[in-house]
Amino acid sequence: MTLSMCLRLFFLVLLIMGVSACTYLKYAAVQKHYARIQNIDPSQVNLKHMLDRDTYFVYGKIISENGLYANTEMAVAAYSDKFKKRERVDTMFLRGTGTHYGLNLPEGRYSILVFADINNNKIFENTEVVSKNEVNVNNELAPDKILSRTNLKLSYAQSIKTLSAITRKHATELSTSFYYPTGTIRSINDPIFDDNMSILGMYDPASFLENAPTMFYALEEDTSYKVPVIFVHGIGGNIRSFSPIIEKLDPQRFKAWFFYYPSGGDLDQLASFFYDIFLSGNVIGVNEIPMVVVSHSMGGLVVREALNKYENKAGENKVKIWASLASPLGGLSSAEKGVKHGIIVLPSWRDLNHNGEFISRLYRKPLPDFVDHSLYYAYEDSNNKEAGDGVVPLASQLHASAKADAYNTFGVHGSHTSILEDNAVIQDILAEASRVKNIFPDSHLEIIAKGGFDIGPYKNYSPRLQHAIQNIGKYVIALADGDIQPFHPKQKVFLRVLEGEAGVGSAIDKEYARFVLEYRENLKREQE
Repeated sequence: MTLSMCLRLFFLVLLIMGVSACTYLKYAAVQKHYARIQNIDPSQVNLKHMLDRDTYFVYGKIISENGLYANTEMAVAAYSDKFKKRERVDTMFLRGTGTHYGLNLPEGRYSILVFADINNNKIFENTEVVSKNEVNVNNELAPDKILSRTNLKLSYAQSIKTLSAITRKHATELSTSFYYPTGTIRSINDPIFDDNMSILGMYDPASFLENAPTMFYALEEDTSYKVPVIFVHGIGGNIRSFSPIIEKLDPQRFKAWFFYYPSGGDLDQLASFFYDIFLSGNVIGVNEIPMVVVSHSMGGLVVREALNKYENKAGENKVKIWASLASPLGGLSSAEKGVKHGIIVLPSWRDLNHNGEFISRLYRKPLPDFVDHSLYYAYEDSNNKEAGDGVVPLASQLHASAKADAYNTFGVHGSHTSILEDNAVIQDILAEASRVKNIFPDSHLEIIAKGGFDIGPYKNYSPRLQHAIQNIGKYVIALADGDIQPFHPKQKVFLRVLEGEAGVGSAIDKEYARFVLEYRENLKREQE
């Protein structure tokens, strides 16, 4: 191959990956820098940033059995002694208990410590260690590169003299949530979704995860009655590309969730993480409400592999509609060339290879019976549709195995990115989403839409219940008054608590019952 041919191939790869040559070369230099430092001064932190080394996701729940640190700022940190004594390899900051943490680590043995900012001075000191756990991370224990359900139980603070204090790099106050990890609720204009972060996710996944550790994001506090619509971007993409669809979603019926991931990473690992977060039912429960998934480009491969990971277990969340847009469902021949000739070989680019192992195994299982796949494809030239959308050939978008599993196919004249703005595509996706049958009866949803009450008279309740009173208070009263009949076992338990039946219901059920009684007393006084 001549030099000019090599250069043309190199820039073709850059064009397909959607980044400029200077960005590509910049991160090639960054990778070489990490490799050079590793040879001079070995470190687990260096290994974590090198694309040619495997890294693992370790995640679980922060558990407090005695009610300690319920609303306390905390840091979860992983320490290794492999190259340096007490090297802090990764850290995640969060608030409160009962939420999930996540760490990105290379192979090795780690001490995972939880610090609680007990004195509220914004510094996590060596006297504030409230949990200590030893964890091995390797391919034998985590073949899919995810060590899940590594829960951390909290206890009273202890001191570890060899530790240095931890100070948060960013002083920005992150939004807290009653149901999601700290920092999950974001505006779509949040800097975390800027293009520079998307590029970082391609070439330096470890740095991306330090800024966006949860990979799960939402635009609003959770509401259990809405149907989740999960958006999954492609390589180098972010959630803003879905704005034309999000803007047209009915906010009374649907809630937007996002899988915002480092797109240079290993696709099988990312698919496992998608399954664990959204499908397993262990991290996010949807109370049997079916879900909608909308994926673009490479995101379709992540979703298709995640659907392979269903285990037919009780409690798994079910996807009813999966809409894939301009996805390389048969891989890309250009990825094979990029793997052979690229300066940086991204793990995801390796998996996009149409002759690679990932694509060859992708259709080893048919789609689950409950999933309806709407396959949307694009072509730029009406006279030569086979050329595809300018990035993905039509043969890959309409890969035979994917097409055979599809509920329907929908083609439009447009480019790889313009398909996200195509009105006909958007309207069809909305029509498909409207087919999802919510487990809440229509009569219940009509009352839920009426909202709640002014929180003024009910400030003596927990923040979680105050949120419910403001948003669905009228629904709770209608249920208590018998205006609507309970349709779920949990609602029947609540009514038993309201009737004073001893020994049933949770603390939140009892608080709901107290609100109903107080509401009735307030109403009676107003009528008198």
